[in-house]
Amino acid sequence: MHAQLERILSGVNLLESLPAFLGHKIDDSLLARLTDSDLKEIGVETVGDRRRLLVEFARGSGAGFSSKSRIPAAPPTAAAPGASEGGIPAGPQAAGSAAAREPESGFTSNPLLATQAKPFVNSLGMPFVPLPRCKTLFCIWELRIRDYEAYCAETGAPVPAADFPQDPDHPVVNVRWSDARLFCKWLTKREAAMIPGSMLYRLPLDEEWSAAVGLTYESGFTPHARSGAVEGYLWGEVFPPPANSGNYHPRFGCDPFPETSPVGSFPPNKLGIFDLGGNVWEWCLDKYDKGHDHRVARGASCFNDDPEWLMASARNHFAPDHGQNNLGIRIVLTPSIERDLWEKG
Repeated sequence: MHAQLERILSGVNLLESLPAFLGHKIDDSLLARLTDSDLKEIGVETVGDRRRLLVEFARGSGAGFSSKSRIPAAPPTAAAPGASEGGIPAGPQAAGSAAAREPESGFTSNPLLATQAKPFVNSLGMPFVPLPRCKTLFCIWELRIRDYEAYCAETGAPVPAADFPQDPDHPVVNVRWSDARLFCKWLTKREAAMIPGSMLYRLPLDEEWSAAVGLTYESGFTPHARSGAVEGYLWGEVFPPPANSGNYHPRFGCDPFPETSPVGSFPPNKLGIFDLGGNVWEWCLDKYDKGHDHRVARGASCFNDDPEWLMASARNHFAPDHGQNNLGIRIVLTPSIERDLWEKG
């Protein structure tokens, strides 16, 4: 059987490699045992592709890469009547419920049923997992160039460019906070038939971003006050970052990428979220401080080597009409009762 292999390869746009895998007699039962050397021998040439495949093979699913599997699946179903407040089911579902009728795959097409093991995947192939103790679904990786190009193709917005080579699965950069707002409004409208009317896309709040990185208790009433208050890094307490911990500054020698890398190239955190450190700074919804028009950015980038910037609690800030080569977007899906947060942020 190779349905799972086909699903994963399709999700990372490597379906053309399927004959090579089958030629090496690789089936679903062997995926978790494959190594980087095995993938290289099979013919997966780029390091980023091999790393993403190894992550998915280890997880044992095709979650996160694309909702457009070549494997036939049952049609999406309505939310379970017994779903708990905030949309995440409170416990096991009874036979015949919506959860029980979900296709047996690595993702769900219903955001009300999303879990870490089975993320919600939207029309652009973006996976979302729930954050602990809140109603927000958090995208597991940064917004890709391919995602933003879909928006540009439909709206006529300009495609931002970097001054270094990037592929469609790299994070989009040179996007402004104001661009992020327009993208989220477009995506919410585009998926009106796919997501409940009670939900919308937006940038994450600063505290939601902290929850995603594991900083659930921070003192301070503003992002400025919270910045750098908690010591430690995403990989641990000791600096510099170890090998394969993320896409960080080339001087650390911990990854092979001179600039940005494809999203999901490194292992996720315990919530199943990738690239919260390095690669690119990520816009947040909030203002940096009271009376301050600048907006928050989190996560640092592959061009930062200052230990203070790489702390999990570090905040940067930029004017909302500012864009640069190491500044990107990550989005969330959340109840629309928070619609006015765009104005209050």
